[in-house]
Amino acid sequence: MNIKLSALLLVGALLSGCKSTPNYDYDQSVNFSKIKTYAWIISDKQSVESKEFYQSEINQKRITRAIDQQLLAKGLQKVAPDSADVLVNYHTSVVTKRERDLSNTHPYYWSFGSGFHHSHLGFHMNLNNLERQYKAGALVVDFINPDKELIWRGAKESRVQRKASPAQRQERIDNVVADIMANFPPKGGY
Repeated sequence: MNIKLSALLLVGALLSGCKSTPNYDYDQSVNFSKIKTYAWIISDKQSVESKEFYQSEINQKRITRAIDQQLLAKGLQKVAPDSADVLVNYHTSVVTKRERDLSNTHPYYWSFGSGFHHSHLGFHMNLNNLERQYKAGALVVDFINPDKELIWRGAKESRVQRKASPAQRQERIDNVVADIMANFPPKGGY
């Protein structure tokens, strides 16, 4: 009984590690409690010639709106860049990735046997190597001090939904931004 419970808890712990969590880093010498205002400086906005469907101006508006909502909820006020405590920038990328699976097509799944010396008896198993391509999108949010030094960076990568409605895209961006911004300002930072 205890072995079954232990095995179940181990599987649960392993599966919980499969969720994509945001990555973040920050300058530990910065007193984040003094940050009350922010402004946008989108320095590497995607060009209009970008052929990637997911990196459109529509999605750029969705991202900035989602970050604005998160910062306003944290009590920061949006101001002009010359009077901001911190400047906000973001970067996006979409890349094609490959995923491989090894699947067993044997009707009895993983059955094993052994062959006999000088006989034609043995076992056979069909294994298929399946490869799929998918689009992975990454969002990186930067906070820069007025001296143009990076003080906080958060990022998250996830699969891009191929056929999503505008409402589904907005919801996905809102969730990714909320996950990233959950770590800003850093807990225990100065």
